[in-house]
Amino acid sequence: MRFFKGRKKNEKRLFLIFGILNFLVTNFVLQISLLILPILIATILSQIVNAFIGFYLYGKKVFKFGRLNIFTFKKYILLALSLWILNYSFIQSLFYYGINKNFAALIIIPFLVSISFLGQKYFVFN
Repeated sequence: MRFFKGRKKNEKRLFLIFGILNFLVTNFVLQISLLILPILIATILSQIVNAFIGFYLYGKKVFKFGRLNIFTFKKYILLALSLWILNYSFIQSLFYYGINKNFAALIIIPFLVSISFLGQKYFVFN
């Protein structure tokens, strides 16, 4: 039983560590792309990079999922799209009620990270 508790704690720690790494790489790609590409193309490119890096890091390094395939990738993309819609919806809703957009985006991060972790653990890499 102790092995499982340690493993779960390790998954959470690795998820945060690789999440930060993925954020840094994705943001680097975004910032460089914004210098030479239109905003729409730059953001799409950074999200594609984010998806591929995240899929590999979370699948192989965090959840130790041995069978990364197209079906699993489709589930990962479905989760990513769902999180994007939630993020957009919450920011819009909070902004409607007078909360600054940037502050609203910060408020929602822990919620989205939690959903992302649980969605990847129990839906994508299960």
